[in-house]
Amino acid sequence: MVSLLAAWLWVQALAGRPALPLPSGLGAMTPMLIILVLFALILVGPMLGAGRSPHVLYRPSEIDISLDDVRGAGIVKEEVVRTLNLFLAYKTFRDRMGGTPRRAILFEGPPGTGKTYMAKAMAAEAGVPFLFVSSSAFQSMYYGQTNRKIR
Repeated sequence: MVSLLAAWLWVQALAGRPALPLPSGLGAMTPMLIILVLFALILVGPMLGAGRSPHVLYRPSEIDISLDDVRGAGIVKEEVVRTLNLFLAYKTFRDRMGGTPRRAILFEGPPGTGKTYMAKAMAAEAGVPFLFVSSSAFQSMYYGQTNRKIR
């Protein structure tokens, strides 16, 4: 689109016609205005094209995994069940004990050990949506866009 505009402006200039029907006082400033508009498009374009967060949202009704399906992670599963019980009984915990329960669990480990599977099962058990995001989807080639996608 920008190249078509540039070609049209060159044709108008070579033909000796004014590129844009502007008042006579702005004729000399036309190239500068065009450069400023193109510069603004170049700066703002990548930010507008970055798009939304690249996540996939699974509603609790769409998740067909439960904590009963999780096998082989005994200690982790026990900790998850304890955390879920605290999360689901938040008001009771706050009123009786005066504290705030943990609100998150950080799973770490090599690929294929069931971290995402366990997180999906937790979301289904708690009745909350599950947001799935691949880590490579966060990376952007423009400076500052990676942080924007994470937020």
